[in-house]
Amino acid sequence: MDPAPEAANNDFVASFGTGCAEAAPDGLSEELKKQYSRAPVRDLNNPAAINLNIQREFNLTDYLMKAALENFPDNIAFISKDRTVAFSKLSELINQAGNYLLRHKVSVEKRVVLMLSDSLNFIILFLGAIKIGAVPVALPHNFREHELRYLLDDTRAALAVTDPDFYQSIKNICQELPWKTEVTVSQPIASVGSSLQEELPECETELSPAATTADDSAFWLYTQGSSGFPKAAVHIHRSPLYVCRAYAEELLKINRSDVIFSTSSLFTNLGVMEKIFFPLFTGASAILYQGQTSEELLDSLHVHRPSLMFASPDIYADILEHTDEYLEYPLDNVRQCIASGRTLPLAVQAGWAKNFGLDILNGLSSTEELYIFISQRPDSIKAGSIGLPVPGYSIRIEDKDGLPSGTGQIGELLVCGGSTAKEFWNKRKKTARSILGNWLDTGDKCLIDDEGFCFFAGRRDDMFFINKQWVSPIDIERLLNELPQVEQAAVVSAVDESSKLKLRAFIVLAKNYEPSSETAKEIKIQYNARQPVHMQIKWIEFVPQLPKSINGKLQRYKLR
Repeated sequence: MDPAPEAANNDFVASFGTGCAEAAPDGLSEELKKQYSRAPVRDLNNPAAINLNIQREFNLTDYLMKAALENFPDNIAFISKDRTVAFSKLSELINQAGNYLLRHKVSVEKRVVLMLSDSLNFIILFLGAIKIGAVPVALPHNFREHELRYLLDDTRAALAVTDPDFYQSIKNICQELPWKTEVTVSQPIASVGSSLQEELPECETELSPAATTADDSAFWLYTQGSSGFPKAAVHIHRSPLYVCRAYAEELLKINRSDVIFSTSSLFTNLGVMEKIFFPLFTGASAILYQGQTSEELLDSLHVHRPSLMFASPDIYADILEHTDEYLEYPLDNVRQCIASGRTLPLAVQAGWAKNFGLDILNGLSSTEELYIFISQRPDSIKAGSIGLPVPGYSIRIEDKDGLPSGTGQIGELLVCGGSTAKEFWNKRKKTARSILGNWLDTGDKCLIDDEGFCFFAGRRDDMFFINKQWVSPIDIERLLNELPQVEQAAVVSAVDESSKLKLRAFIVLAKNYEPSSETAKEIKIQYNARQPVHMQIKWIEFVPQLPKSINGKLQRYKLR
């Protein structure tokens, strides 16, 4: 039986949000015509899309390693504290890692949890899992026990490989879960019969790739919890290749003579791209940096002399605070610095250029989109902006009705590219809200100026609507950080005694300042005197540090 005309038209209007047309079809009611006229007009296809020229049958690891062995087999792929590994040797290690996983009953589409330090073991297991058609899931070390139990249960992994320090806790949790997850360890320990280190040399160095497709699940990355509890973004085999073409090749022009230094951990989207896929695609070398202190960072920069530096804004700020020490180790070999994770403060960008003669390219990334999709360019940096869309990506700023926002107006940021996750694992409603056909609703608020440059205003969940005005916490925090008393600031909203929305600031004080009511009053007076009513702060709380995710993003929801 055919659907009623009105129901069919409703379906048409609902689906029109991802399409584009000039006029409403005949036969619609006046109400549906009104809906039609207000429907979001988004292109079905990305006009900036990059053609990857790959077949449907496609295995990511196999494709990249074949190209590497053909083009730069003797180049150094990875540099760690105690060894270097060429691409030819890396290919053998990946095959051994894949055979190790097969030995432990891992098969196509089975998940493999990797809870390992930034090491060669992590990389070969990650790539070996993809080659056999399994799905590696990278987890960080700093989750509390109840959080880790949830995530291990969520993955339903066939195997978990961990470092010795975490073996017993992971083993205990997995024994309580119904999925019969086997737990193995990377290095020998007394309580375990064998380890990856002992078994790997016994595994064959030949391995046939699984017959995967370009759209098969390749790996999971959990979001870092900047706006809520982590969710698993499921990425497919083609996605890293798209990022490599768009960012590594087109924007940064990474080549086989480059040495990559990245402070991002391998369990993050930034770390996976910068430390694994960029080297494999370009022939560059990646430093497997595991340092924790400024001294270790200094030493690594001095010894390895990288040409590309990827770091969080916090690390660039820390270097500026110790400029005299860092100037003893000139960065003359660095050709480009890149920052992501959050907005780069103007003072840091200006200070870096002044002291080191280098620009820092700021950009906006997301775990869901896999990497940076809006970025400043080496030859086009506009102060305060996050730049322009990366080649291969289109962006759109929408108002509350889904229509394009005007120039200079804050709206919802959507992006269309070839690296969007295909879903959030076991989160159907969240997937439906975020992945709109070819477009990703990023959850970010941005505006575009009359030259096309994008400015980040904050996360949608973080924005405030006070006195009929949108207020960006990013703007307020930037102004607070300019005060001499303030080291770091974060702003949230709260309801006052009159049930009106006001602003509360959490402040980490600069050195030589003590928390007191007098200090709070002084900061409020200095800040509020320069601001309109809707941007004024009512409460100030002093904290020793701000809650941040692994990759340095402020977890504002914890302050709320």
